[in-house]
Amino acid sequence: MIDNQNANLKPCKHCGHMMAKSAKVCPNCGGKNKPPIYKRPWFIAIAVIFVLGLIGGIGGGKSSNSGSSSTTSSKTETTSTSSQEKKEAKTVEEKEEVIEYTHYEVSEMMDDLNGNAMKAQSKYKDQYIEITGRLSNIDSDGKYISVTRSDDEWAILGVHCTIKTEDQRNQIMDMTIGDTVTIRGKCTDVGEVLGYYLDIQEID
Repeated sequence: MIDNQNANLKPCKHCGHMMAKSAKVCPNCGGKNKPPIYKRPWFIAIAVIFVLGLIGGIGGGKSSNSGSSSTTSSKTETTSTSSQEKKEAKTVEEKEEVIEYTHYEVSEMMDDLNGNAMKAQSKYKDQYIEITGRLSNIDSDGKYISVTRSDDEWAILGVHCTIKTEDQRNQIMDMTIGDTVTIRGKCTDVGEVLGYYLDIQEID
């Protein structure tokens, strides 16, 4: 019995007198019997909040790193996709640059124009064509040449060919009226009075 009583007693931290552990005030000196700070409720609450905050901070850091990695990966994929799209677009452009020309003799074109100007316009306008005929006129300013039918050296009406580059002017500089020439380009207009108009792309 005495052992049980002693187990429930503790010395007062102020006077050393034995007192009950549950007593808040020492019966001998009146000193307050406060529990250690680490056993107080407010201290425990603060400690729990601190630990939870620390755990949350660590978890948030990992999540942020994961998000950063995901963002970097997304940017890499976007860059890769963009590069691939540019390559594909370039390939498409290169394919589009390959122009197929339909060959005609100027005499054939003039026969079509004389027979039905409306039909000739439908057939030739906005088409990429290759024509062969007689060089009948060279503009002194180097802006155009005229190509007429090869079977009539006196023909006036034909194809008005607009010179587009300096290289083309240099090629024409070495030509002479009456030469047979082959021109490749786009037919821009057709008229029953003025004939055909063509923007030069290549000259042979």
